[in-house]
Amino acid sequence: MRIIFLLALCMISIVACDSVNSSDKNYYFYHWKTSYQPTKISKELISQGGASKEYVRFFDLVINQQADKVFPVATVQFDQNVVFTAQEIVPVIYIRNEVFLHKDGSEENLKKLAKNTADKIKRIQNKHLIGKAAVKQIQLDCDWTDSTRDRFFQFLEELKIQLPGYFLSSTLRLHQVKFKERTGVPPVDRVVLMAYNVGDLGNVKETNSIISNDLTSQYLKKLSDYPLPFDVALPLFEWGVLYRDGELKGILKDVTPDLLSSAFAKAEKENFYIATSDSYVNGVFVYSDDVLRLETITKSKLEELASMIKDASKSNLEYETIFYHINSPLTNQFSHEELSSFAK
Repeated sequence: MRIIFLLALCMISIVACDSVNSSDKNYYFYHWKTSYQPTKISKELISQGGASKEYVRFFDLVINQQADKVFPVATVQFDQNVVFTAQEIVPVIYIRNEVFLHKDGSEENLKKLAKNTADKIKRIQNKHLIGKAAVKQIQLDCDWTDSTRDRFFQFLEELKIQLPGYFLSSTLRLHQVKFKERTGVPPVDRVVLMAYNVGDLGNVKETNSIISNDLTSQYLKKLSDYPLPFDVALPLFEWGVLYRDGELKGILKDVTPDLLSSAFAKAEKENFYIATSDSYVNGVFVYSDDVLRLETITKSKLEELASMIKDASKSNLEYETIFYHINSPLTNQFSHEELSSFAK
């Protein structure tokens, strides 16, 4: 009887553990650095999130002013012996909006631009991912405007032709949800709502341009009516926004407390600092009396944002939650349980 009792107790424990584990919600990450070098911590983050997928920026498309051409830059560098924790890699191509105002992004040249883009994606895939990770989806990240919408959408159509058999997605900003009749709906299979960078970065009086839940709430009312299935990207990064004489001068990344104390003095206004001398700070030249606003993500604000989006999308199918980004030191300050609770 004692043995039977112990076996029963073990079975109950196993069922209980399975129940806890099954309640965890999967989540994913963007990888945004040009060097793909997984660390022990990043591997653990991917595994804890479900290990099925990682969104990796492959390269950017920008205008090279000197050559007067659209060029790919910031191409991701993979180690030949890299081992992927994620079973699937989603290549992400960031495209500057002005690309579609350039002659290389004109209607007559879009087919060529799409072919060149597709060819580069496939070259990277064939060289580094074959036999290591699946590629099923390609994602395009472009904050299109009224003046570039038609060309960007045509580019997407041309890319479909160049990449048959791939699932195509694009990023989506909050204003493109609220004003979809004007901004249009991209011709893709799925979109990813970028639920951050909603404030006015150029305004020195802004408090936090990364996350503003009061402002975001005004754009979510039409989310459940959006005609395409969507996923959601939540912010997990911080930066310092630099101003000189009231004008935006740059962004300082990886701002640590030691860096702040060595180069800046605390201002009267919360999260604002004043440069104490002329110096280089993380590769950016800072003049004495420049103003720095430190913007970060708190757990309470992120929890509130995630809840708002869940409520706004309650009539829709389940969506994936993707955190931007796995390379940020801020990511390590959130536990698996917290990240899972933010996901739907």
